[in-house]
Amino acid sequence: MPHSQPRDPVDMNTTLTPLAIEHTRVATLRGDEVLHDHTVLVRNGRIERVGPSAYLFAPEDTTRIDGSGCTLLPGLCDMHVHLLPSRIDAADGVPDEATAWLQAEAYLKRLLDAGLTTVRNMAGTPWHLLVRDAVNTGRIAGPRIVTSGPILETRFTFPALAVFGQLVTTVDEGRAAVREQARAGYDFIKVYNDLDAEIYDAIVATARELGLPVAGHVPFGKGLFGALAARQDSIEHFRSYDFALDLRKPTGKERFVGWLHTSPARMRELAERTAEAGSWNVPTLVIEEALARSAMGKTETEPWIESLTPLGDLTSVFTPAALTAIAEGLPMRQQLLAEMDRSGARLLAGSDCPGCGLIPGRSLHRELQLMVDAGLSPLRALSTATANAAEYLGLGGQQGQIVEGQRADLLLICGDLSSDLTTLSNVRGVATAGRWHAPKETTHEP
Repeated sequence: MPHSQPRDPVDMNTTLTPLAIEHTRVATLRGDEVLHDHTVLVRNGRIERVGPSAYLFAPEDTTRIDGSGCTLLPGLCDMHVHLLPSRIDAADGVPDEATAWLQAEAYLKRLLDAGLTTVRNMAGTPWHLLVRDAVNTGRIAGPRIVTSGPILETRFTFPALAVFGQLVTTVDEGRAAVREQARAGYDFIKVYNDLDAEIYDAIVATARELGLPVAGHVPFGKGLFGALAARQDSIEHFRSYDFALDLRKPTGKERFVGWLHTSPARMRELAERTAEAGSWNVPTLVIEEALARSAMGKTETEPWIESLTPLGDLTSVFTPAALTAIAEGLPMRQQLLAEMDRSGARLLAGSDCPGCGLIPGRSLHRELQLMVDAGLSPLRALSTATANAAEYLGLGGQQGQIVEGQRADLLLICGDLSSDLTTLSNVRGVATAGRWHAPKETTHEP
């Protein structure tokens, strides 16, 4: 389990008005537990009491919120996002600092409006440390940010990576990069496709010494079994499972094609090996679905996202054959996810927004629905974005469930989420460490 915990200013919230969310259905995310007609009292940023509304009354100093017909659940965590901009350099067309702050506030508001109270930023720069600290100190509103440092890579075969990546071409450079990122205050280390195997090993060993988790892609030079042997803390997008699943002899060299040449037995075997290793997976089915749509010439986005992240930024790195393989392999990805869940392998929800034009917040809702489509129950899918995320972050018992004493990151949805996730976008309100936020019908674009 990762050793580094995100910074938590919740204990400073002694001046917040207490909340009482009354007469609501409560999905505690302690297994399948759902409480009916209950009240949740929040004080000083934490859950103070949970009990039947018939017996638990709100104190006079409390802001009362009627939760009738709603479901209250822990705030959602998107464990794979990209916060923009990655740098501030007006000469290169990146916003000046004032504009960048406005964009950051608008972007974070989008996430908060969708019920996200924690996000894990997967390509960090010094700018993201400033934004993270601004949220922690209350200067701007938004979900708690956990961020990697610049992505570590031995060669930039993906040119856009140079903007938010760091080249490490020797073992010593790899170790030094990890120490540098630890000193800077990043929360974890991200690795990528083309790290040389011995450099990857040095990065993992140094990160372990410093108590930093290692997340990201699986370097081609290590392969899936090498990453599992190293107990990489989280693997994104099911990377390298395609090669390990491929039953052809000899196996193919093309990425993503292996999904089309596998079997249920092989999926079960890899799921069990993943469970034994203890590595978490963030499948990001929604980005694969978006890439599959692009292969068919179908895109769904909003103008403000397209202006920040042109679709070509992502789809241009995949050949037409790769996009076709991704589209045809999506059902197999869902089958592997179901096998992972059955085998006890650890799963987290992440969306890779705003890649491929995905709308922040809404993309996580879709990811959870794709998990349900794969066979997980609605509550089981929700756990990947709540209780599981808290456990991964080293915050199990502190957030991720509706339990007395836990941090009051809460999401109130109109509808019954315990049986149906289609109402997930009907957000009535969100609490971040006890601070209530009610989304407005109109949202300003970044």
